[in-house]
Amino acid sequence: MTSMDMPGINSLVELVLPDGRVYPSRIEDSDGGRQITVAAPRGIGDLDIPRIGAAVELRWTGMRGLYSAPGTLTEQRHGIVSLWKLETDGKVSVGNRRSAARAPVDDPLLLVDPEEGGEVFTGRLIDISEHGARCTGDGPGLAAGQSVVAKLVLEERMLNVPGSVLTIGRGAEGAVNAVVVFEPAEPDAEVIRRHVLRAQIKARKAAAGG
Repeated sequence: MTSMDMPGINSLVELVLPDGRVYPSRIEDSDGGRQITVAAPRGIGDLDIPRIGAAVELRWTGMRGLYSAPGTLTEQRHGIVSLWKLETDGKVSVGNRRSAARAPVDDPLLLVDPEEGGEVFTGRLIDISEHGARCTGDGPGLAAGQSVVAKLVLEERMLNVPGSVLTIGRGAEGAVNAVVVFEPAEPDAEVIRRHVLRAQIKARKAAAGG
């Protein structure tokens, strides 16, 4: 890490939550140092909002690539524009944006027990990156910390990706919402990256009316 200026007011940034989800945001206020106030992410469910004290990474782009700064959520303010206040340590890292690549998807997903081979979750993906995914469906016996193998079809290829369950929650009508952390082999990671890139391109074209 290096000492570097934090992004200024009105700068576009990304917020990385503890489970790996990434949300766009904007700097609403700053003391020029460690205290940063950002717009609360849109579309985040009440059950998915991190608690005060949770680690929230701040990311933004600059001349040298993707910048990131670790932070802690210290305050939430609700209003016409809901706000989150973050406390950072003033240290900034410069890295590769590829690690942030994530896109919303709606594809079938099975999670199976790696030892017994039985299905422990049946549902659909919400979003995915090469490092993990959010999914929703039926998995009454699923537990946080459980080892699983994710079975999914992307780019006309059947993938069997080892991983583990990071968090479990409840969605609409009792659906199980799970965050799964992946440990893919490089060939499978490349398929996921390609699928995410295509999904992002498709979303940009739809937003532009193309």
